[in-house]
Parts: sequence; C-alpha cells; structure tokens
Amino acid sequence: MAKFSLPKAGDNSARSSIRVPKTMLAKIDEAMEQSGYNRKQRSKWIEDITLSFLQRSDAPNLIAEEFIVPGSTESIPVTLSNNLDNQINAVLERVQQEEAIRKDRSAVIRTAITQNLLARAGRQLSPKETRLPVTMGEGD
Repeated sequence: MAKFSLPKAGDNSARSSIRVPKTMLAKIDEAMEQSGYNRKQRSKWIEDITLSFLQRSDAPNLIAEEFIVPGSTESIPVTLSNNLDNQINAVLERVQQEEAIRKDRSAVIRTAITQNLLARAGRQLSPKETRLPVTMGEGD
C-alpha cells in the first residue's frame, strides 16, 4: 500500500513509498535509461509514464486486473505531483465504481509501469492504447 505524506507549504508534491515486484526493479532502471532518465529521476519517470497510462480508456480495467504475489515486492520512495495524486484518486474511484474492486495507489503505479515495460518489449495486447507511434502498414 502506498503511503503519502502531506506536502510542505508551497510544495506541489507528495512523497510516498510504493511497492513493486523485486524482479521489476532492473527493468525499471533499464527503461528509464532507454528513455533518457537517470536514477535520480525515478520519480519523474514514474510520474510521466503514470500520467500517460491514466489517459488510456482501459486503465480502470487494467488496474482492477492487476495482481501481485504477496511478499514479492520491495518498497521504493517516490515523489509525485499533487496533480498526479489527484488523478490517481480519481481513477481509484472509477475502478471502485466500474469494477467493484478496491485498489491502492501502488496498484495504479505498478500497472502503469507494467504496461510501459510491456509496450517497450512489444508484448502489450492492445497496441491502440499504448500511446506509442504506429508504423505504416499496421492496422491496415
């Protein structure tokens, strides 16, 4: 479960810890590097891919289907903007309403990371939703 602290006066961000599978950490570092982010920019990378993921029409369903094996995760610290925090709260409400499943912030962020890693590996099942450029001839 993600833990969010109250922002400091004049700060537009919230500090948190999210739980991600231990085996995902190396893939996150690799994807960040390929995208031009360094290790100190982990929060920025997570923010950017999560904001992109939340634009997907199937985000609530993917979040509802997200599954994690208990005891297989590691906590990592992140700082997220208040804007993203608000969007995460909104999608969690949608998941509750549309899918009748309660999820937490970590589930939203893990799902965003998973979908980003799958898209990078060409393994995402709904390419229309990936927000990646489509090459000529695809979908014809």
